[in-house]
Amino acid sequence: MSKKKKQKSVPPTLEEAFGKLSPAEEMTELAKRATVVDVYGYLQKNERKKISKFVYERFNRRYIMPFEKVYRDFNSGFAQMAACCLMIEAMQSFRYGWNNTIEDAKKQDGTRMFGGEIFEDFFGIYGESKDFKDFKGLGNEFYSSIRCGILHQAEPQNGWLILREGKLYDDVNRSINSTRFRRRMKKCLKQYCDDLEVAENDSELWKKFKDKMAFVIRNCHKEEMLKESTNP
Repeated sequence: MSKKKKQKSVPPTLEEAFGKLSPAEEMTELAKRATVVDVYGYLQKNERKKISKFVYERFNRRYIMPFEKVYRDFNSGFAQMAACCLMIEAMQSFRYGWNNTIEDAKKQDGTRMFGGEIFEDFFGIYGESKDFKDFKGLGNEFYSSIRCGILHQAEPQNGWLILREGKLYDDVNRSINSTRFRRRMKKCLKQYCDDLEVAENDSELWKKFKDKMAFVIRNCHKEEMLKESTNP
């Protein structure tokens, strides 16, 4: 018997997602000093500055700040790049309202957007601001050689190098300065948060953010996720 093809996740309403949480689940920390209750309240009251700060804290404290606190000689370029790859996929999920990047990532024409295309899209967005212009056109290579290389083999593939010095990207020896890359990721995060703060209520950026947050809140509900994992 063939397996059923998974359908794109349909975001619940924020009210539906929040309404299914137990009191304990409502207190789940979504970012430093921000629980589900706090974030749900920000969304209900349209408190943009607080929402922007929440997103920034969620990413910065989890995936950027720890590397800023480590003595340079002990900082790991591999770990920095792993965290940055994680951030790229997660930030794209917030930008486009995806629950995850496996079933939900779609192009405008409705066809599947694969991993390398997700990275190419990210580099295209932030290449315009010059932060990642060096990587435009390299999304597929970066995905397979850096993201998948580190995730599956704990090292880059196909001759790519991860360093902690030099240019952001050196196309001669295919090397990445992981420290500079991480700093550029922080700038991109700040840009997204700033854009979110001033976005109009009917803008795609704001609508997709709310879709993603509905998924985030729903995913805090243990019974809902258990039910989903047992359904083919």
